[in-house]
Amino acid sequence: MKKLFKLKTRILQLFIHALFWIAVIAILNSSIFDLEWGPFSKEEGTLLIALIYGMLINIFLMYWNAYRMIPVFLHRKKLQAFWAYSALMLFGLSFVEFFADVIYYLSFIEVPGQTSVVSENSGNEVLEIIIWFGLVFLFNAMFWAMAFLYRFPKDWKRNELAQKQLIQDKLTAELDFLKAQINPHFLFNGINSIYHLIGSDHEKAQSVLLQFSELLRYQLYECNDEMISLKKEMNYLKNYILLEEVRKGEDAIIRKQLLSEEELVNLNGLKIAPLLLSPFLENAFKYLSLYSEKENNQLSIQVSVFKNELNFFVENTFDPAITQNKKRNSSGIGLENVKRRLKLLYPQKHFLSISNNEERFNVTLKITLQ
Repeated sequence: MKKLFKLKTRILQLFIHALFWIAVIAILNSSIFDLEWGPFSKEEGTLLIALIYGMLINIFLMYWNAYRMIPVFLHRKKLQAFWAYSALMLFGLSFVEFFADVIYYLSFIEVPGQTSVVSENSGNEVLEIIIWFGLVFLFNAMFWAMAFLYRFPKDWKRNELAQKQLIQDKLTAELDFLKAQINPHFLFNGINSIYHLIGSDHEKAQSVLLQFSELLRYQLYECNDEMISLKKEMNYLKNYILLEEVRKGEDAIIRKQLLSEEELVNLNGLKIAPLLLSPFLENAFKYLSLYSEKENNQLSIQVSVFKNELNFFVENTFDPAITQNKKRNSSGIGLENVKRRLKLLYPQKHFLSISNNEERFNVTLKITLQ
């Protein structure tokens, strides 16, 4: 079907081009211009034939330059070959057209009633022939040059599309790479959580493992699209927080203000890039302080949506000494990863603030969703 469509499109283009050039010849041969070309004129009825073969040579020069010379030589920086072949083609076809004019001219001056345009007594036959050839060459050069005007919109559009495709391919490759980094990062955190629970609370470890498997299922089977529904992402965050609460809830005060079921229903199909918010939660739980008194270990999570703007806030207490040690042993993939994804996916459509105040670390993120 695609080949047939391309063939039909090509035939239509050829038909339109042919109609255009026929119309040009008809207009030039009309009484509106009363055109004279060298010894040929509309009044004497000799112009049409000269126009036809002359325009055919002009058209050939234009299309040959547009579809052969420019892409094969000029676009490939073969400038010497381009100018050499162009000059050879211009002079060669100009001589061909000139001799065709001469032969046609000689054929009609012998017809009774026709007179020679070249004056027999002027003594300037050579000069007039030179001028005649010069005009032929000039018009051929003009049509040769028209190829650049003809190709410019095509090349500009093609280059623009190619540039956009290159940018898109680069972004896609980079996003795929960044996305691929999320799963191992999440796996390390989840496995560590389960590992520490196995020895102390076997039943709780089983429960966490089940929740962990649900979260993995979400990552593996529902996060392959560039954008997913905000409702699914919010449910994923809820499950993730529940998993972490099982692990750290006894040692910290965790406050959460998430979207209610009613609010989730009323999201009106808003979409978000998958796994974009979870790195902030992972980071908050990872660096959550572990002081002996539970009241000193606090983590707050707030999520709200107003119209199409998502507001996300996370704050956690941290122990500076322990945090520095963890940072030295960490690759720092999580936050740098999500910062880069935000720049790629939501340019000029997000606000991110990450700061720490004494013993509190907070993240404020606002995203304009679609």
